[in-house]
Amino acid sequence: LSGALHATAMSHRCSFGGVVAAAAVAYSLIAGPAFAAAAEEVGTATAALRGAAGNGSLGDLPAPGMQEAVAWQQAGVGCVRIERFVVVNHCPKGIELLGWSRRVAAGETASIEGRRSEDLARLSWRLQDGPWGYDYIELNGDWTGAGTDLCAHPNYATWFGFSTSSRYEALDPSSGQLACADAGAEVGFSTASCPSGFWPSIRFACDFRATQHSIRDCASTQALYQEHHTRCISGDGSRASRYSGSLPGEWRGNWANYPCAPESSNWPGYGVGSWIDCTNKRKSVVLKVTLCPAF
Repeated sequence: LSGALHATAMSHRCSFGGVVAAAAVAYSLIAGPAFAAAAEEVGTATAALRGAAGNGSLGDLPAPGMQEAVAWQQAGVGCVRIERFVVVNHCPKGIELLGWSRRVAAGETASIEGRRSEDLARLSWRLQDGPWGYDYIELNGDWTGAGTDLCAHPNYATWFGFSTSSRYEALDPSSGQLACADAGAEVGFSTASCPSGFWPSIRFACDFRATQHSIRDCASTQALYQEHHTRCISGDGSRASRYSGSLPGEWRGNWANYPCAPESSNWPGYGVGSWIDCTNKRKSVVLKVTLCPAF
C-alpha cells in the first residue's frame, strides 16, 4: 500500500509551476485508522508555531566542524548541496530531532552533523515532554545529512495541526545571505491563535483533526488559518503569501504550504514548493531551521 500511495502522490508533483503533491502527507491521510494508531505510538504532528521574521543571515551560527571545513562543492544537476545544517531553537523547551537522535536545548544553536537512515524525506522535530507528534518540513526527496545533495523542492504540509512555529532558509555559505530567489518559508502559528473549534491533543498543541473530507475544502477555517499564517521568503528578503521578487522564474506565484489538498474543488491552482531557483543553479547552501522564531 505504501508504495502505491507514494507512486500516486509523486505522480502529482510538478516542480515548475504545477501542483506539487506531498507524498508522505498523502500517505498519512489515506492510511486512516492505521495512521492514527501509528501517530499516537510514534508521535505524528506537533506544532505550536510562533513565527518570526528573520534577517536571512548566518548570525551567531556555530563555526563549521572538522567535517564541514572543506571547499564548497557544486550540487548535481537538479539538486542543491546542503553543506551545513543548523538548527536554532528559540522554543521554551528542548526539541528532539528525528533521524539523528539529537536533542537541541532551549536557546541552543546546533550544527547537526552525521548521516541519518530514517525520515529521509522530511525534517521532523517535536518538543520534549510533548505533545508527541512531530512538526515537519517536507523535503520531497531523500536527504541523509550535511555534505550531501537534496534533489527536490521543500515545502510545509501543516494540515494535521501544529505545536511550534518555524522557518527554513537556504543561505549562501560565504556571505550568509539568502542563496536564491525562493530561498525559504515560515509558518507563524501560535496556540493563542488556534482556530475556534480546535484544541490541544496528545499529538499537537493545536490539532486540526484532519480527515479525507476536511482537507478537501480550501475555504475551511483551518485551511484559511494556515494560508494566512504561512509566508514565502523570496531572495530579496521580502515575505508574502506567494513567491515574488524582481527576477522571473517558474517559482513565482508558488505557495510554500499545503493548507488543503490539491484535489479540492476550490484549490486555486498554485504550484507548491521552494528552492526551484536553488536547484536550477545547483547551489551549495547552509540550511538554517529556526524553531519558535519571534514574529
